[in-house]
Amino acid sequence: MTPLLILMLGCTAPDSGDSGAVRDTGDDQEWTCDASGGRMHWVVDSLAWSRADGDVSDGFDLDDDVSTTGGSGGCGIADFTGPDGSEGVDNAFARLLPVLDTTEFVGAEAIINSTIVSGEVLLIGELAGADDLTDDDCVDMALRRGIGTPMLDTQGNILASQTFDLDPTFGDVEIPDMAIVDRSITGRPFDVALPIQFLDADLTFDLIDGALRFDIQEDGSVKGAFAGGLEIQVLIDLAANTGINDEVEDLLRTLLASAADLAPDEDGQCQQISITFLFTAVPAYVYEDVWEDE
Repeated sequence: MTPLLILMLGCTAPDSGDSGAVRDTGDDQEWTCDASGGRMHWVVDSLAWSRADGDVSDGFDLDDDVSTTGGSGGCGIADFTGPDGSEGVDNAFARLLPVLDTTEFVGAEAIINSTIVSGEVLLIGELAGADDLTDDDCVDMALRRGIGTPMLDTQGNILASQTFDLDPTFGDVEIPDMAIVDRSITGRPFDVALPIQFLDADLTFDLIDGALRFDIQEDGSVKGAFAGGLEIQVLIDLAANTGINDEVEDLLRTLLASAADLAPDEDGQCQQISITFLFTAVPAYVYEDVWEDE
């Protein structure tokens, strides 16, 4: 069966009012934190939906509210509890996955990851100013788009410690003045753009007011998550314009209307659904001369 969508991931920079000084090509701005310790890079080598196990799911409290079923917050959609016991985790899309996995949507994760290992989608995480990867009170982080065809191991996984170009035409997500606490970095807000290609249709939707977490592992790799609110109308338009099964389109429309949990309008109807992606990343290098050519 043909999957519902193929996600071609990239990033958009936050609005200028979201943060202080950031590194921005074409300007003379600098990072907030002292980057004398150099920069470290990782390339994302896998992506997956953050699923739910009962009432537990990885993610973030995106609306600063612990919502309950039928309550006044989150359009009455109950939040999850995080694996660490944190309350208010917004990841309503996880509740839809068991149903969507019985439809054409089931192959989406595999296709996302095939675009990663083929080099079509290379997300590069950058950390600047880290003097200590366990605890550091001021580091800057960015997500960038890489260019290149990755080398793979015999299992088909991206090899660590290879070098990529950065795409200077692609908008970056930059989050300055963050802290590493017990090898973990969490920051927000940022927006992540998700251009979609399905058959002859090219669409784009945005994860809005997102959050990002980097958990640095002892072996130097990274596990993490990013999340945000997704406009439900964009998904409905996607279904209507990509020629999928009418039954799947109707199901998606119904599910989204009943599961939206963010951005209520003047009538109290939520216009976004929270969604979380889990990722892994391996150490990488980048050719810094892409900045010098600007």
